[in-house]
Amino acid sequence: MRRRSPLSLDRIIERMAAFSAPRHRDLVRAMVSELQSIADPAERKRFAVGAIAAIVRLALSRYSGTIVHPGRFLGIPEPEDNANLGGPSMPKLSTQQLLSRHVTPFAVAFALLTALQLANFAARQLPQLSARGVSAGTLLEALLLAMPFTMALTIPMAVFLAVSWVFTRLGVEGVLAAAQRERHGVRRLIGPVLGAAAVIAALTFVSNTQILPRTNARLAAVLADTPVERTDRSMTLGELREAARNALTDAGPDAAALAVAYEVEIQKKFALAAACLVLALAGATIALRFPRGGIGLVIGASGVVFTGYYISLVAGEALADQQLVAPFVAMWMANAILLAIILLLSWRSGGPGGRSMEILAIGG
Repeated sequence: MRRRSPLSLDRIIERMAAFSAPRHRDLVRAMVSELQSIADPAERKRFAVGAIAAIVRLALSRYSGTIVHPGRFLGIPEPEDNANLGGPSMPKLSTQQLLSRHVTPFAVAFALLTALQLANFAARQLPQLSARGVSAGTLLEALLLAMPFTMALTIPMAVFLAVSWVFTRLGVEGVLAAAQRERHGVRRLIGPVLGAAAVIAALTFVSNTQILPRTNARLAAVLADTPVERTDRSMTLGELREAARNALTDAGPDAAALAVAYEVEIQKKFALAAACLVLALAGATIALRFPRGGIGLVIGASGVVFTGYYISLVAGEALADQQLVAPFVAMWMANAILLAIILLLSWRSGGPGGRSMEILAIGG
């Protein structure tokens, strides 16, 4: 048997296959197999040169973001725009099917998180109410009135849990890998999810600005067993804006602090609603970065994200109350930090111009 030269064309292609990107490796190995089956020297040389050029272009496309079809070098018709290279096609998931997979995880996560928050509230407040001899109806009313302010946090958290769980399952099923190989595959997955998250964000905003202030006012009266003066947390959005304007024109010693407190509450209502979108994007990004993480990834990432987000929110509010930072910066700091982490994870996952960066260019 004739020994191949270390510089033979098929040996060169084999060496290049070992250093190819994982998503192109199967395609390059197929080129090697095809090359070895060609007997005619001239045809073999033509195919080898075309294969080497295709491999180089594939390597360059990883950094330039250019979609390269190696078939043009090998005399093979180019695939359609939505075709993928070196792997199975992305399973066809309709928007309805994709979103329906999020319904149960979202409902379960929302119910559990809200129940935990209400249990914490009950442990702190109900003993005091019971000591005053209030009726069972009043205790139940207090729990129901506490739901809107717990939902302000549990809804965004449930969105994150649902998206990260579903996308992790899609990773295990191979859907994410196929989507990353296809042109606009990631966008087709994340687009409907962000659309649904936007709807949830809008509903959360309405709840935070209209329902929450009224229930907070009633809850404060129930807990105090007497009418109480309205505060920034028991004012609607319009009332907060009017109060902030009045505080700015007031010459009193506490006018500046009051204006800041009102503005903080205004920005918080917007930021918590927007968190539904940011956390949905975070859940999808983490799943794309670690597609086979499983339930351990979902639980671990949830703990880190929720803790970090809450600390950033509380710290921002404290800094704003001390007038060290602007209310807008203070309340949007948590979302900004999370978006920066999303950008970093997307860049690390796909590289500059990589497929995973599509998650940050939904509208393109």
